[in-house]
Amino acid sequence: MLKILLLFFTLNLAIPYNDMPKIPVTYNHAIDGDTISVKVNNRTKTVRLLLIDTPESKKPNTPVQPYAIEAARYTESLVKTCDLSIQYDSKGKTDKYGRDLVYLYCGNTMVNEQLVRQGYARVGYIYQQKDHLDRLLQAERIAKSEKLKIWSIDGFVNRDGEGFNTTKEAQQKESDIMEMIRESLHRILDAAIDGLIKGIKSVFS
Repeated sequence: MLKILLLFFTLNLAIPYNDMPKIPVTYNHAIDGDTISVKVNNRTKTVRLLLIDTPESKKPNTPVQPYAIEAARYTESLVKTCDLSIQYDSKGKTDKYGRDLVYLYCGNTMVNEQLVRQGYARVGYIYQQKDHLDRLLQAERIAKSEKLKIWSIDGFVNRDGEGFNTTKEAQQKESDIMEMIRESLHRILDAAIDGLIKGIKSVFS
């Protein structure tokens, strides 16, 4: 009986909370790839897509970044003619700036996930709202492995923090850091395998 209870508890921890209601909205206009304006009960509301970040196209004093325009157009193409709804996270509706943070759905398709899966967005701005984080990380792993859009430019995605590296110098620095990390991991793995082999040999010698 104890084993059954433990199994039930473990399975429930592994299942993401996704029972928050979906609220029907009407598309107003796209602001950029990860922010859109919608109408809820005839009131206009700006919503920010949770757990993702697309390149900047309208940030003050920031040049338009690669794939920023394409991301905004892709978002618009998905949402302007479908049954649109938003879903809040179980851990909160807004960020520290008071912005509404949502999972955006076109029918049953999560727009946040599609933007990441197609390489228009990275997973980012991870705070307490994490209901669908694992789902989005899986989409990111696929896009990264296929080198789609933002992942096609070496060093463009800032993997140590948020956002993107716009300048060639920053991109090269990011690429160098990732190469150093890969080399370090290879050395650690090689050392671990060598130690394991020596340990096995000592057992049988």
